[in-house]
Amino acid sequence: MNKPLVMIVEDEVEYSKEIAEDVKSSGKYETIIANTAKDALSLLKKNKGFLGMSPNRIKCILLDIKMPEMDGLQFLEKIRKEYDDSIGVFIVSAYEDPEKWDKALSGHVAGYIKKPYERKALLDKIDFFFSKYDDASSKMISDTLLEGIERMEKLEKEGVKES
Repeated sequence: MNKPLVMIVEDEVEYSKEIAEDVKSSGKYETIIANTAKDALSLLKKNKGFLGMSPNRIKCILLDIKMPEMDGLQFLEKIRKEYDDSIGVFIVSAYEDPEKWDKALSGHVAGYIKKPYERKALLDKIDFFFSKYDDASSKMISDTLLEGIERMEKLEKEGVKES
C-alpha cells in the first residue's frame, strides 16, 4: 500500500526541503514540493485519481500563506472549489493575525502550524489528521475552527494587527 502523499507549498526553497525531509523522516509519508501556488495546482491535477473519479493521491497540504503571485489563502480558495474538503490543508505561517485566521478558517483548514515549527508537533498534527482521515476530516476541521476562534479572540485582546 502506498504511503499518504503530503504536498508542501512553500516559496522558500530551502525551508520547503526542510519541511519535506522532516515529514518523510517519520517513515509514514511521501512528500512532494511546490514552490509556487501555480506549481501546486499543476501537481494536484497530475495526482488526480483515474479520470477524476477516485480521490486525489495528495491527501494533505502544508501551505504557506505569504507567497508571490498567488498567496496561500487564494490557493486555498481555489482548491476548496475544485476539491472541496477532500484534501486536508494545514496553514504553515509565521504570521498570526485575526484577519488571516478568519480567511483560513472559512477555507476549512485542518490546522495551523506556526513557523518556526517543532518537528514533533508538526508530525503529531499530521499523524492526528491521518488517524481521522478515514472517518473524514470534519471533526478535525471543527476542532480547528474552535481553536481559530479562540486564537482570534486572544489576538484581538492583545491588539495584534496585520503587519
